[in-house]
Amino acid sequence: MAYRRWKTGVCAIALGVALATGAEAAGAKTEFRLSNQLPPSHHISKGLVLFAAKVKDYSKGAVEVKIFDSAQLFKDTEIVEGLQEGLVESGLVPVNKWSGMIPAADVFEMPFIFTDLTSIKKFIDAGAGDLLDKEFQKRAVKTLFWVDYGYIQFFNNKRPLTKPDDFKGLTMRSFSSGDADTLKALGAAPTVMSSSEMYMALQRGTVDGATTGMPAAVSRKIHEVQKFMTEANYTTAQFVVQANLKWWEKLPPDQRDAVLKAGKDAEEWIRGAIAQSEKEAESVIRKAGVQIHALTPEARPLFVKATEPVRQAFATKSGDLAKKLIDMALSLK
Repeated sequence: MAYRRWKTGVCAIALGVALATGAEAAGAKTEFRLSNQLPPSHHISKGLVLFAAKVKDYSKGAVEVKIFDSAQLFKDTEIVEGLQEGLVESGLVPVNKWSGMIPAADVFEMPFIFTDLTSIKKFIDAGAGDLLDKEFQKRAVKTLFWVDYGYIQFFNNKRPLTKPDDFKGLTMRSFSSGDADTLKALGAAPTVMSSSEMYMALQRGTVDGATTGMPAAVSRKIHEVQKFMTEANYTTAQFVVQANLKWWEKLPPDQRDAVLKAGKDAEEWIRGAIAQSEKEAESVIRKAGVQIHALTPEARPLFVKATEPVRQAFATKSGDLAKKLIDMALSLK
C-alpha cells in the first residue's frame, strides 16, 4: 500500500508539471507517457512504437511519447483509474475494463455481431466510436485511437462444430462470464478458466474443448491437444488508447491534431499486424493436423439465432446505448 501511494504521488506530480508547463502554450514542446501492460514483443506494443514515431513526425518534433511497457506504470486493472485521476497522461485500456461504469462497452464481446476485422472498423467508423467516446469523456477520459485484438474461435476434441446442436453435451473452457453465456446458449456446459490452466485441462480431458484466439492457441500449444477448430469469429477483444481529458484539452490544437492523425496510422497498422498473425497461426494449427471448419453462410444465421438471448439480455441490462450499438453492428454487412 505504501508503494502504491508513493507511485500515485509521483504520477500525480509528473502530470501536474505537464499541465502547468509548455503544454498550455501553442508551439511549446510536449512530452507525455503512455502506459502499456503488454510486453515490447507484442504486435500491439510495436504498433504503439509506430504511434510514437508518427506523433513526433506529424508534430515536427513538438510532441514526444514515452512508452512504458509491461505494466511498469499501471496494470490493466488499474489503468482506467489512473487516467481518470490524472496519474498518467495516456494508456492502453482493455475496453471491458470500462464495463462497470459503462455497461454498453461490453458490446465488442457480444456473440456473432461481427464477421471479420473490417466489420469492427466499419462499426467504429459508423458512429460507435463517437458514441462510446462521449461516454468516456463524461468520465474524464478521451479516446485517441482504437486497437483491435483479433477474434475468438471454438476448439474441441469430440466432433466438428458446424451447427448449434453440435455443442450439446460438450464441456468447454470459457474465458469470461459473458463468453460462458454464449456457450450455454449453444448448448455446451462452460467452465470459466484462465489461459494458463487451459492446456492441462484439455490434455487431461477435464474439458472437451475451449474458446480462444488462434495466435493464443498456438502460443499455449492448444493445437497439440485438440482435433477440431471452428473458425467462427464469434466474439472479439477490443482495446483503446486513451488520455486524461483535462491534460488533453490543454494541448494546443495542432498538437492534438498530430496525435489523432498518428493514432489513425497506428490503428491501421495494428489491424494489419493482427490479420497477419491470425493467418500465420491458422497455418500452424492446420499443419498440426487440426481439422478446421469455417462457418458457412447458411450455418451462421443458425448461430446468430441461437445466441439471440445473450444479446437481448445484454441490451436489457445495459440500456439504450447498448441496444443502439447492437443494432448498429448487426446492420453493417
